Amino acid sequence: MKSRRSDSTKSRRASHAVWIIFALSFLLTVAVLPAEDSASRLEAAELPVPVQAKAVGGNWKAQGPAPITPAQVENVAPGNQADGAIHDVAPHPTSSKIIYVGSVNGGVWKTNNADATNPTWQSLTDDAPSTSIGALEFDPTDSKSDTLVAGIGNFSSFGRLGGELIGLLRTRDGGQNWEVIDGGLAGKNISGVAPRGTTLVASVNIADAFTFGNIGIFRSTDDGASFTRISGTAGTGLPFGLSYDLVSDPNNQQRLFTNVLFADFVGGQNGVYRSDDAGATWTKVSSPAMDALLVSGVTNNVEHAVGQHNNVYTAIANSGRLVGLFRSGDGGATWTSLDIPSTGAAGTGIHPGGQSSIHLSIAADPTDANIVYVGGDRQPSSAEEGGAGFFPNSIGANGFTGRLFRIDASQASGSQAAHITHTNTASNSSPHADSRDMAFTAAGELIEGDDGGIYMRTDARSNTGDWISLNGDIQVAEVHDVSYDTFSDVNIAGLQDNGTPIQYKFNDLDYFLWVGGDGGDVAVDTTSTPDVSIRYTSAQLLQALNRSFWDNQNNALGFAFLGLVPINGSGPIAGQFSTPLELNRVDATRIVIGGANSVYESLDQGDTIDEVGPGIVANGTGFDALGYGYPGNVDFLLVGAGDRVFTRSGAPPAKLSESLTYPSAGSGFTVRDVVIDQDTGITYLTNRNEVWATPDEGATWTNLTGNIQSFEPQFLRAITYVTDNQGDALVVSTFNGVLVAKEADGFAVWNRLGSGLPNAPILDLDFDAENKRIIAGTLGRGNWRLNSATINN
Repeated sequence: MKSRRSDSTKSRRASHAVWIIFALSFLLTVAVLPAEDSASRLEAAELPVPVQAKAVGGNWKAQGPAPITPAQVENVAPGNQADGAIHDVAPHPTSSKIIYVGSVNGGVWKTNNADATNPTWQSLTDDAPSTSIGALEFDPTDSKSDTLVAGIGNFSSFGRLGGELIGLLRTRDGGQNWEVIDGGLAGKNISGVAPRGTTLVASVNIADAFTFGNIGIFRSTDDGASFTRISGTAGTGLPFGLSYDLVSDPNNQQRLFTNVLFADFVGGQNGVYRSDDAGATWTKVSSPAMDALLVSGVTNNVEHAVGQHNNVYTAIANSGRLVGLFRSGDGGATWTSLDIPSTGAAGTGIHPGGQSSIHLSIAADPTDANIVYVGGDRQPSSAEEGGAGFFPNSIGANGFTGRLFRIDASQASGSQAAHITHTNTASNSSPHADSRDMAFTAAGELIEGDDGGIYMRTDARSNTGDWISLNGDIQVAEVHDVSYDTFSDVNIAGLQDNGTPIQYKFNDLDYFLWVGGDGGDVAVDTTSTPDVSIRYTSAQLLQALNRSFWDNQNNALGFAFLGLVPINGSGPIAGQFSTPLELNRVDATRIVIGGANSVYESLDQGDTIDEVGPGIVANGTGFDALGYGYPGNVDFLLVGAGDRVFTRSGAPPAKLSESLTYPSAGSGFTVRDVVIDQDTGITYLTNRNEVWATPDEGATWTNLTGNIQSFEPQFLRAITYVTDNQGDALVVSTFNGVLVAKEADGFAVWNRLGSGLPNAPILDLDFDAENKRIIAGTLGRGNWRLNSATINN
């Protein structure tokens, strides 16, 4: 039995938080994901499906990160915190202590003590049908400021992956209760909202069924019961086209601004449009200089901000970068061009990473009518700015952190822009990279949401303020891969945008960063070396792939980069954005890696690699379609590539070959995850809609999907095998919960597993067989734990 680590206080964390923050290219590229006795056990799959399935299991318990400390920020008090992506910020109109935020896939949150050193946050929409927030606004017609509307939209940097597009959510009591408003908006990606009592206006930038009839501006005058498409409708003045943003004039409830793209495809005009009657009719107000930059198929984001002084700002981004920034001092009647911020000899702009499609924020100063703030993706290296070396760059950045600027229109052209991070702060501070939204509190403090959470810039109009974290205990990390280290009793997670963090201790919500950048696949070996666990971690594209060594107190003992030296004539491996990696379940010194060009096997912990599937690309970047080894055959390997399955039963140098009997080949249903029962060798897999089992290494197959679609899972994702002396079980994750099928029911009668788990997409599962724990990694609500013994209680 392993020795359980003793409890330790947070004051000891520095002694074992020997993290590696690698100098990696902070690419955060949008990942392209796919649209999605043994015989007696399998025969039981033909049992009739019950009319009603029951919920089984206990309560899921949150496992963080909440937050990651330290993380990928610079000199941000307290403790250099980060967590997950905040897409929308909505400070309370009259109280600077109250802030609402909409997270990418973690729902809506509220704090009542934003002035605290570590604010406490309350999750408000865990039970909503979708937790993917694309817009969040107060209704100005509610004098109590208790009414907010959230638009459901998929804006994750992880390939826009998110929950079901259900329309809008609305609360009338400050967030305690929410209602779903569809009215015909289901299936539409909401990019902006403007609630006005019984009149609701929403902008749509894309839709499940992408046609001109499903994008643009939609309006309801019957409290959301039905929406009418305004875009392209005769008499509205607004042409067909998509709308990236929808903003309101804070001093005129009837005045709205939006943008239109792709209108020229149907005889209309791209441009910026204004409504003076709450979205019923619109007038084109953009200038010729603005129109020249609004190019269909090139423009990938447009953001607007309206100030307190009839001042309006528009930012236009083309091909991933800001190309135009404009100001109107008369409500949009006339416009002038402003300086586009840049730094260094090369004049590097606010989008060195080319990610303006999501990471572009803008806010008008509430006091000074000439000042606007803009945010981009990340800091450039010194070399990217035209200098020498890596970091620091020309403004004092020492890593790929936030890229934010203040622009003053009262200054002469060429001198209007000033950075508001690093050397233009008191402490050389900067928040996380990848800005998404900015707004001002009632007290005039600048709030910014980005891929690391929520931050505040004190005294934003000067160069003496600082960035501080407001993350507190918010838990919105986008986990795409999770492993549990049973030796140290901690979680290790691969996160979008926030690297690979490690839990400080068992049941703790706080994590520390081990590898920076975008987290890769994670795996843990607790068997090959006595009294040491070996963890495999990397960043995006298989960068900095390493194995690190840990004691049972979660102290780092050292690390080594994997050689990945090709042998036997193999070519070099190319990494996927998130590269699947699987340890052999019998001999953990053996590894299989699903590269972007081939499947590779290593027999020496990754020092050398040999192609076992030349040209076969295992499904990765959120999928883990690899199964490797069981006591009956240590050499067995099963790989999902697209909707096909490949297997190998012999010892190296045997290669993979296709399982021609796999029934879903050619269906378009991508194989998503694989697990092998170590007692029997039966292998189970999920694809988009189905669960399959093979008892004979891919020769024959049985469909175990059963009643699984009755739960409306949207998509199936991860699968794990749970062993228990009262009966084993299969556990499958979906985009709105976890499902379980027991051995006693032939693994084909599915029930919902546990309670209290948010309705965020669940991309990965891990089973701690020693302590009987199931770990679920959600793309937006962090990690969760369930006692697996409750399945059979």
